[in-house]
Amino acid sequence: MLRALCRTGGAFLQQTQRAAPRLWVTPAQQRWASSLPMNTVVLFVPQQESWVVERMGRFHRILEPGLNFLIPVLDRIGYVQNLKEMVIDVPEQSAVSLDNVTLQIDGVLYLRILDPYKASYGVEDPQYAVTQLAQTTMRSELGKLTLDKVFRERESLNSNIVQSINQASDEWGIRCLRYEIKDIYVPPRVKESMQMQVEAERKKRATVLESEGTREAAINIAEGHKQAQILASEGEKAEQINNASGEAQAVLAKAEAKSKAIRMLSDALTEQNGNAAASLSVAEQYVSAFSKLAKETNTILLPSSTGDISSMVTQREEENPTAARMKKLPVLSLLLWVCAVYFVGIYLFVGGFLLVRLEVNRTSTCGDVLQPGDVLQPGEEPADFCRVQPRFRRAVLLIIDALKIDFAWFDPNNTSPRPYENKLPVLEETVTSRPSHSRLYPFRADPPTTTMQRIKGFTTGSLPTFVDVGNNFASSAILEDNLIHQFGQVGKRVVFMGDDTWENLFPKKFHRSLPFPSFNVKDLHTVDNGILQHLYSTMVGEDWDVLVAHFLGVDHCGHRFGPDHPAMADKLTQMDGVIRSVIDRLQNDTLLVVMGDHGMTDTGDHGGESQKETDAAIFLYSPSPLFPGPPTQSEPDVVPQTDLVPTLALLLGVPIPYSSVGQVLLPVFSPHGQTGGAVGGLSQLEALWINAKQVNRFLETYSGMAKDIPAESLSQLKSEFSRLSSEYLATVREGRPPSPRLAASLQAYLTSVRATCRATWARFNPLKMAAGLAILAFACLTCFIVSELSLVLIRESGPGLKPPVRVAFIAGVCVAIGQIGTQGDVEASWCLAAAALSSELVFLWRARRSRAVPEEKNGSKAPKSPSWLTPRRLLLPSLLVPLLRCASLLSDSYVIAEGRAVTFLVFSLALYIPIHLNWDGLLLPPIHDPLKAAGFLPSPALSPSTVRKESGTLLACLGVLVGSLYLSLSFHACREEQGSCQPSPFLSPLSRLQDNQLKNLHYVLSVVSLGLWTYLLKRCLRHYGNLNASSGAVFTAHWILPLTSVCLALHWAVSATPEDSFRNLSELIGVGQLVLPRAAFCLLGLGMFLIWLDPLTVFIKPKDKTPARGQSQTPSRYRASTGISTQAELHHLIPQIYQRMRRSLDDDEQFMGDVDNSPAVKAYGLGTGMALSFLLLLLEMGALLHIHASSTTLRSLQGTFSADFNVPWTPVVLWSLAATQFFHATGHLPTFPSIQWGAAFVGFPDGHTGTLLPASLVTLNTFASHILFSVACPLLLFWPLVREVRGSRGGRACGDEGEDAVMEMRLREHPQQFTSALLQLATRYLFILGAQVFSSVCAAAILRRHLMVWKVFAPKLMFEASGFLVSSVSLLIGVALVLRVDVAVGGWFKRLIPDASR
Repeated sequence: MLRALCRTGGAFLQQTQRAAPRLWVTPAQQRWASSLPMNTVVLFVPQQESWVVERMGRFHRILEPGLNFLIPVLDRIGYVQNLKEMVIDVPEQSAVSLDNVTLQIDGVLYLRILDPYKASYGVEDPQYAVTQLAQTTMRSELGKLTLDKVFRERESLNSNIVQSINQASDEWGIRCLRYEIKDIYVPPRVKESMQMQVEAERKKRATVLESEGTREAAINIAEGHKQAQILASEGEKAEQINNASGEAQAVLAKAEAKSKAIRMLSDALTEQNGNAAASLSVAEQYVSAFSKLAKETNTILLPSSTGDISSMVTQREEENPTAARMKKLPVLSLLLWVCAVYFVGIYLFVGGFLLVRLEVNRTSTCGDVLQPGDVLQPGEEPADFCRVQPRFRRAVLLIIDALKIDFAWFDPNNTSPRPYENKLPVLEETVTSRPSHSRLYPFRADPPTTTMQRIKGFTTGSLPTFVDVGNNFASSAILEDNLIHQFGQVGKRVVFMGDDTWENLFPKKFHRSLPFPSFNVKDLHTVDNGILQHLYSTMVGEDWDVLVAHFLGVDHCGHRFGPDHPAMADKLTQMDGVIRSVIDRLQNDTLLVVMGDHGMTDTGDHGGESQKETDAAIFLYSPSPLFPGPPTQSEPDVVPQTDLVPTLALLLGVPIPYSSVGQVLLPVFSPHGQTGGAVGGLSQLEALWINAKQVNRFLETYSGMAKDIPAESLSQLKSEFSRLSSEYLATVREGRPPSPRLAASLQAYLTSVRATCRATWARFNPLKMAAGLAILAFACLTCFIVSELSLVLIRESGPGLKPPVRVAFIAGVCVAIGQIGTQGDVEASWCLAAAALSSELVFLWRARRSRAVPEEKNGSKAPKSPSWLTPRRLLLPSLLVPLLRCASLLSDSYVIAEGRAVTFLVFSLALYIPIHLNWDGLLLPPIHDPLKAAGFLPSPALSPSTVRKESGTLLACLGVLVGSLYLSLSFHACREEQGSCQPSPFLSPLSRLQDNQLKNLHYVLSVVSLGLWTYLLKRCLRHYGNLNASSGAVFTAHWILPLTSVCLALHWAVSATPEDSFRNLSELIGVGQLVLPRAAFCLLGLGMFLIWLDPLTVFIKPKDKTPARGQSQTPSRYRASTGISTQAELHHLIPQIYQRMRRSLDDDEQFMGDVDNSPAVKAYGLGTGMALSFLLLLLEMGALLHIHASSTTLRSLQGTFSADFNVPWTPVVLWSLAATQFFHATGHLPTFPSIQWGAAFVGFPDGHTGTLLPASLVTLNTFASHILFSVACPLLLFWPLVREVRGSRGGRACGDEGEDAVMEMRLREHPQQFTSALLQLATRYLFILGAQVFSSVCAAAILRRHLMVWKVFAPKLMFEASGFLVSSVSLLIGVALVLRVDVAVGGWFKRLIPDASR
């Protein structure tokens, strides 16, 4: 049995040796590569080797260096892998460059096996595979470059080859460390051509010099001709001036004569029978006008009573010349004044609420002597800075923007890492293999985590605030003392490359600067590749002392794709290679700092104060020992960013910046008394002592300038420092070793100073906050009063704005004079506060008086209006809902869940409308009451069919509203505080989606939605208006709207295309990303311009056939109002014009040879509200408008609505709530990280030269819902009248059966009520928005010490204030559009009947 087993084992070993594959070993081991180690049960594996063990032919395990045991017979050693770095010569090969030059090139490849398992079983012959891959990659990379670039970009070529090899060799367990090109051989003929190129360049210079001489001669000749022509033109100019002077005198003489004639005519009219003479003149002109008819065109418009000259004369005498005009100036001036008062209140409160600190513009120097002075040795200089030989002569700062700490950790047990995990193994490898030379710490930034604030933080050592007050407000440069300034002050040459933000912050501070544009977040490679072209060559040179390189690829990749994307893995892998290359090139006297300025959220954004945004990484390394030993438990868990400033300053031998409040990082300094080893420079206690004295100096200087540090805290800090300084000096003087407690006390003192400064700079200005609150409170009250007394305020006898403006000006000037007398300067904020508050009080006082005793034009007292500040009116559901919402803003839970809460409020208030109608018995057909008085709106005597139709429309629109609200919840984003919330997948850009099927589905849904909206907009415009005319508004609806939709659809398709696909169409795709959005912008701008230029939609309809001669004339079917006499109607201009237009179409007489089928003008829907609707109509808007219109019609059963056209509070509140609901439904949140900065680059992929355009694009994207609803707010006034176009026939006629609807013509008939209603609607909407701002201001003021103030309440305040600013400006634009349409309508009537419109 034993003999058989031995025979079997021997045969098995022979078969194993024959079947063993070739091993990849170094040349030193090839002498025994033919035979693998035998299984001797007890095996000793050498260092840096890995033996792969197979058990019964299957992989079992890998033997580590040292003692190992195997089972005989069953186990065998299948492979032996060498883990040392190996050098492979890449044979010489030929390659063709981009310009078809054949080159001979060879290189050297440096490899290392990382995974013995993959190296054994992943590839048959690793050496041959890697060599072939290197050759093919070299040929491929050379084919992308021209001959000139091959020599210039040799370093970049090596880097690209290494990346390409590593992408393929990961599956083999092999890592390519470096690739170096040895020699490049150029063909002889190419060398000759290069020499010829040099000679041609010299010839070119000679030719250029000769041509420049010829050009100078030609310029001299041309100058002579030019002077001659100028002299000739001067003579002609003098002649024309003389002629013009004579003509001007003639015109003045004619004007004076005409003026005298007009005055004589006016005097004659005042005499007896003057009016009779004027009537005779009008009649003569009326008769003579018929001789000019039909001479220019065949389209005429005539009144029915052309022979009744007396009626024309009577009408001309009796009509009011201003009866059909709106009072535009009072409306706009009142709205502008109300908005200005709100703006002043917001400005004051924000100025007192946002954190402010004073910059100390003083600089540290090497000669500074910090107090108290140290005990000096004989001959020692009394300086604190620069007196000790610095630890390092040079420093390299690699700033990888948004390098969060999660990117830097390496977990070897993570077998399936995410795209951002385990991509920087160099950090962990270095820390593990060289613990005395390197450390990796979490690097915590202070919020806000924006790039500019972070650069300021880790170069000055100060704490950021929202507002930094300095002595020079006109510069964006950093004025405080900083490391860059200190490096230059001591003569160190600072070389910078990367983010161009540094150039703006440190102008003219660098020895050499290579900035690259940084604002385009879609560009992942320009900045990084630009740095790599110069980084390594700069490090090899000697013309630098501090090298700063700021990479942006990781940050931009996060903004564009998010951290969990393959593109992030590529960028981090690239950064890993950069760090390795930099480490290889460091010298012993150089310090390497790899750091991130901030982190990023799971969506790739930053700017807030969450831990994911504040926790970055910092990696310290030096080829010489940097730390006393391996990491200990006493080392910090987290390093604040401010601590980098004093640490770098003392390591490099420069003074600590004056305003720094950071604390030195103790592990990089040697313990007290230690000499040798990792050392040199200052000890830990000495560094702490210098740091404490510097911070104490800053504290004393700042407290003397700002006076805002509490006296108690300042006294405690001074006494603590005095005690510590006495103890330290006594220890040094007595020569005894310091106690560990002293170092701990110094650290505690530095921590206390930083905490005191942070608490002090969080102090507010209570006086400004109180003034802002008072002004906003009075502004809300003023806005409410204006909305309730709008009819009184627009009267000529009503309270105007002149007295409040005068008082405001006087109050502002008085405050300014008082400030100059007491303080010597003027603070504009207090002047504005006095002006705003005084104007509000004067206006409220005058409004109260005018409301108390209103008068009509004839002098009689009008009846008093009902009281509006009663609990019954204020507690209506329409006002109770916004009041409850405003009160809820004091709760952080409500602000966090505001999106869903506002959706619920919109649903609840919309549901209240039909419930209230049903409660009042108006939702079902009522019993007809023939004795009920008729109102100005359509008759209350609605037929049952009309009531059922309106009720059905209301309920159907309510269903559409509820459905849209429910679906909108699927598009909400998630705040960080909502831990279990998952953001909507529809909010991700198409470029971020990796699933092609999901991307195609999203694109199809987007295009279908876009087409559906375009169709619905045109269908609605055609249904309620007219799209048959040739006006600019009709052209916009017919062509600009569809073309804009096509551009948007194509832009979405182009943006969703990955960069690595369709390489042949890459240029076309780039052009599409540039042209398509700009075309959409231009089309929208053109459409808005055309609408403003020509907002009317009037079409020509063929004239109806005239009835047979002798048939009686059809009387007018339109009456301006019921219950008034025909003579009284003559005072209304618009009904007369409309009446004559109707009669001219149905006239049975032939005037001046007119034929039956000649065209005539017929006007429907003159566009007062339609000019706005087709631009801004959305599904929820349409539902709210129809609900409001139907409820208005049903309310007419009670006669509730009369000629004042008032819009109730309920639709106004719904409109404002819908704006907020849309804000959340489009993926926006009142937080800074949620701002979609990518909107600034839509149509501008290469970035911007200024900040105005990108800021405008981001504002339009963020506050699109506020803009749409504010501009469309006047639709609430027009929509009930617009709906008469289709709904008034049959049951809703005011007169006879089948009467045509009058629509917006009613507004033209009663301009004063129309003006009052428009002002009331605008001020009610402003009151709702202002109340929301006031509640946000109250929440921020009351909860300013709340834990969540800077995370919840302060961002909410900023977004509410910004939203109010945008909404108020948009509302003013909407009102201006309404007034523009009114002007256009008046001009249209003036052209039709000139006499009637004058």
